[in-house]
Amino acid sequence: MENETQKALTLEQLIKYNQEVFLPALKSRLDKLVEKKDFNNRLDKIDNSIDYLINQVDKLIQENEIRNYQERKQKEFFAILVKSLKDHNILSDESLEKISKLEIL
Repeated sequence: MENETQKALTLEQLIKYNQEVFLPALKSRLDKLVEKKDFNNRLDKIDNSIDYLINQVDKLIQENEIRNYQERKQKEFFAILVKSLKDHNILSDESLEKISKLEIL
């Protein structure tokens, strides 16, 4: 006796199977897919978002570079200023020690 799952389908059985099982399953999967127009719109939004983020990161990098440059110049200025005050005995040893403990130069 042959197992029913191994029997060949007749044309009527195949049509019935397609209408009741295969096509509804296929339709439910296709409904989940996005149309090409919607896909392109979403892709454009993603591209715009990425461009915006890259632009913001570039701005932050530039601001950071400017801030670092300004901090270096300020440290150089204060180093010159403190040396000058030390050389002309305007700062006491105690004041120089306090400045050196700040570790800003």
